[in-house]
Amino acid sequence: MPRGNYTIQRCCEECGKIFTPPTLMSKYCYPACSKRAYKKRQIAKEKEAIRQALIRRIPSSKGFLTVKEAMLIYGISKDVLYRMIRQGSIPSYNFGQRLTRLSRQYMDEHFKAKNRSKKRKKETLSFEPKDCYTIGEIAKKFHINDSSVFKHIRRHSIPTCQIGNYVYVPKSEIDKLYKSL
Repeated sequence: MPRGNYTIQRCCEECGKIFTPPTLMSKYCYPACSKRAYKKRQIAKEKEAIRQALIRRIPSSKGFLTVKEAMLIYGISKDVLYRMIRQGSIPSYNFGQRLTRLSRQYMDEHFKAKNRSKKRKKETLSFEPKDCYTIGEIAKKFHINDSSVFKHIRRHSIPTCQIGNYVYVPKSEIDKLYKSL
């Protein structure tokens, strides 16, 4: 395959330095930046797991929430919650020092819970041969190499099903993928 006489410059997602990536998928300038980013992702996953555990401890029948519980459930920072309470946009009840309570019913109506908003509806895909392409059919239809088709399927996490010697891929997913490219 011929190469062009140009270089691509990218900005490292971790440190912000400009670098020439060795591959098109490179995001980091050095392995050290990649390790730092990985560590940050792992810490974020751990924090999210802890947050989810704390949310599960809060009974759903509880009518009034503390500010800390509202922070966890709705993903709003403490400063923003207190500012909204001061402005009067969130009704609150103050039963004494550190005893501010928020109506769960009001919060549910006006804020979407953070953990609910991330859930996506999963489509049920049919792997019947009439609803699927084989890799060869995709390659012929879109004029691409078989290896490129496999790379695109892996990169975009498209589900496949192998029956005998053939790998079947849902037509709807492939049409969406190559329509967008």
